[in-house]
Amino acid sequence: MVTGPALAFRLLVAAGCILGPTALFLGFWRLLGRLREGDLVDRLADRGVARQPDVSMGDVLETVTDASDGPRRCEQCGVRNTTGASVCRRCGRGLE
Repeated sequence: MVTGPALAFRLLVAAGCILGPTALFLGFWRLLGRLREGDLVDRLADRGVARQPDVSMGDVLETVTDASDGPRRCEQCGVRNTTGASVCRRCGRGLE
């Protein structure tokens, strides 16, 4: 059985192994937050290096709800095929 200074050392190492990654993650998270809200982004935007994307909610919805690439039915057997399929999964006929 381990007692005394050896036990204290083992507990200290275990606490470091448990708390160390958490502290590093939280520090990294705060660093990313500072970078995002910092003056560097504003200066880059002023120089034209970085800018906000010109995407509206309508653009996103139009892309998501576009039915042209949706599931298609086979003309021969009528089965519904997955999006982007080039051949029917039941009969093997090419989809147009």
